Amino acid sequence: MTSVLDDSSAQTTGERQTPSVGLIGWRGMVGSVLTQRMLDEGDFAHINPVFFSTSNAGGAAPEFDGVSAEETTLQDAYDIDTLAKLPIIVTMQGGDYTNEVYPKLRAAGWDGIWIDAASALRMSENSIIVLDPINRNVIDAGLKAGVKEFVGGNCTVSCMLMGLGGL
Repeated sequence: MTSVLDDSSAQTTGERQTPSVGLIGWRGMVGSVLTQRMLDEGDFAHINPVFFSTSNAGGAAPEFDGVSAEETTLQDAYDIDTLAKLPIIVTMQGGDYTNEVYPKLRAAGWDGIWIDAASALRMSENSIIVLDPINRNVIDAGLKAGVKEFVGGNCTVSCMLMGLGGL
């Protein structure tokens, strides 16, 4: 079987392309909550997940009911060449990881979308802080304009804004 990381960054399912999405930090506190939410909401049906690890590369990738991942082994989260093959990377690994890997990935010519729960890129003028559903229009406009960095906001501020969003 050909690996999605060998030749392609997407699977074709019927007439629709399913993007391969790298997931880093999925076992941690933030990552496990996001993974559970994605499972609950059926989000994995819309992506081909590629799981990465900072400590167990080569181990078995997680298996979830109803989720079919083409890659069955954990990829090395520090392997810039492998990461660069993906159009989208979602990381919940923390700021130290972002500060180490993100600049190397961009320097290698990667032009994909980086979605990060860490604060490391929060103040970058190229980033949009994600406060969905509060600023969904800003996120959508950013995607249309070619923005490639989306970062999580401060947890306390995010919770307050979501509470105010309905007012």
